Amino acid sequence: MEITAGKLHLRPWRPADAEAVAQALRDPEIRRWATRTPEEPDERTWIADRAAGWADGSSASFAITDTTAGEVLGHVRVRTPGDGVGEIGYWILAGARGRGVAGHAVDAVARWAFARLDLSRLDLRHAADNPASCRVAQKSGFALARLLTEPSWDGGGETVEVHLHMLSHA
Repeated sequence: MEITAGKLHLRPWRPADAEAVAQALRDPEIRRWATRTPEEPDERTWIADRAAGWADGSSASFAITDTTAGEVLGHVRVRTPGDGVGEIGYWILAGARGRGVAGHAVDAVARWAFARLDLSRLDLRHAADNPASCRVAQKSGFALARLLTEPSWDGGGETVEVHLHMLSHA
């Protein structure tokens, strides 16, 4: 499954994307805001996990690329637990931040998810201290629904405040 949306092309991750994923896994800003598993995967495992999500239907993960150069700019994924509600998440590589890539990709994948995955709602969660993600959610039509307190994403014993944004299928 591939989506072309203006200057962006969204496609499944490929083994050839390993260097871009490695760069993301090392990026302090991505590490700061992204949810993580207790054991961080290497780039090849990360790509294989994304392919497994496509295979078993639990998620749809896209590499966000530039339509002209094919350069990887980021990642967007919809998790689909099967209850009609999906959750969208993303990250953008440092060189592509501030250019509207996240919002454009989230818009495109949200439209695709509602059309193809039989979802009634999409959720977008982000740390309350991350105003850039809040702007992406709001610009993409996700309404701020509530403030949550969750276990710290870095695996520590503390908690983090999280904004839950929701977008319903019209």
